[in-house]
Amino acid sequence: MFENRSFDHLLGYAALDNASIDGLATSRSNQQDPSNPNSLVVATSRAAAYAMPFDPNHEFADVAEQLYAPGTAADPVTMGGFLASAMQVAGSFADGARVMEGFQDDQIPVLSALARAFAVCNTWFSSLPGPTWPNRFFVHAATSGGLTDSPGTAEILRGFQFPNGTIYERLQGAGRDWRIYHDGLPQAAGVDWLRPHYINPFASRFRAMGDFAADVAGGDLPAYTFIEPRYDTGNSYQNGNSMHPMNDIRQGEALLKAVYEALRNSTLWPATMLIVTFDEHGGFYDHVPPPAAVATGDDGRYGTAGRAFDFTRLGVRVPALVASAYTRPGSVIAPLGAASPVVFDHTSILRTVEQRFGLTPLTRRDAAANSLEVALDLDQPRLDAPSRLPDPLTDTGARARLTPTASPNVPPEAPLSANQKSLVDLALKCNLDMAAPAFRDGLVTEHAAVKTQGEAARYLAQHERVIAAHRRRSPSRR
Repeated sequence: MFENRSFDHLLGYAALDNASIDGLATSRSNQQDPSNPNSLVVATSRAAAYAMPFDPNHEFADVAEQLYAPGTAADPVTMGGFLASAMQVAGSFADGARVMEGFQDDQIPVLSALARAFAVCNTWFSSLPGPTWPNRFFVHAATSGGLTDSPGTAEILRGFQFPNGTIYERLQGAGRDWRIYHDGLPQAAGVDWLRPHYINPFASRFRAMGDFAADVAGGDLPAYTFIEPRYDTGNSYQNGNSMHPMNDIRQGEALLKAVYEALRNSTLWPATMLIVTFDEHGGFYDHVPPPAAVATGDDGRYGTAGRAFDFTRLGVRVPALVASAYTRPGSVIAPLGAASPVVFDHTSILRTVEQRFGLTPLTRRDAAANSLEVALDLDQPRLDAPSRLPDPLTDTGARARLTPTASPNVPPEAPLSANQKSLVDLALKCNLDMAAPAFRDGLVTEHAAVKTQGEAARYLAQHERVIAAHRRRSPSRR
């Protein structure tokens, strides 16, 4: 699960080669001020750089503006407020207009190759119209417990637990193994039940991403594997590979290439389904209005007081691919014009796992979700699936390269964003859980001093070194 990109932004132009994809075969646009018919209009266009110079708005209130346009919250959804929302934080009009851009096939050769070789999900939406944390909770627990925004320090320190548990608890209860691979601090550690597995030096459920290729080559993968990319939150995402808007998208493509090729060239490939998706849209334009959703039916303990959202609408559409030996090349699930489109959200992953292993659903949302078994549309395994993908760092096709680096030069003294602070807070929560009581006041004081990008980078790096040292000392880890 990557970060913060919309379907049109990454796969929209694939519609130029595959008419079944509901993308940007036709130019679309937003106005700078949707309430003013004479305001500037920006049309969708080819992406101009590998990274964004700013992080577009994408908290719950921001997404409402993007769906309805600022000042409006009544149906129908127009998808007309993306440009206006971006202009609130962009450094210039030209910067803000970049939320209307989309990458073409030569610019993202790995995603494009996988889209041609396997299945694209036309109608995969984030699980709610909000940011990373609640959407990632949905992929673990089929709920966010009412959370709609990035949590604050107090919320993260209290922790997050869900009455019906997580998909990992369901698997473990059924005697099935699971694992989370990560590079740096994983957001999954924000879930109370998962965090002990992350910080316990004698546990082996969390593995460094650097171990993935060797594990696969050795035939060692569990029934269910979840991969978290490197966010590099403390450095304003600059060196991450999560495809966050402010890091070079080629680094995320390189991660995807490595994961796919490790699986494809192993003995595990005939029995593996690889699902590639994004937690939410990150403020980038998409033209498809989010459809209705089934409410989770559990409690709303983490909901914002006074907010009426009932989780009966999905979030903005995100890119999603399914690759397997039993997936027909060039498949489009819910092709453009289909009479009854098959809608997916992040709980479709959970529904697929539940059906595969005979598990009870966690909430009403995953119980009603569509399974991804529809992507297994061949009776016999394919022998022609590509064993190698293009190298995104060197191979950009016949057309001109993009700007090599468009990431902002964020000074170390710059303040933290809400999302950056949430990972710093999570590191503190993990540190407190690991520490003896006598050391906890000191840890709180150390955390309180973290105010800037540079301080956050050092703080998170120190936390990651502590975790790595714990794991190296454990005799139970391979």
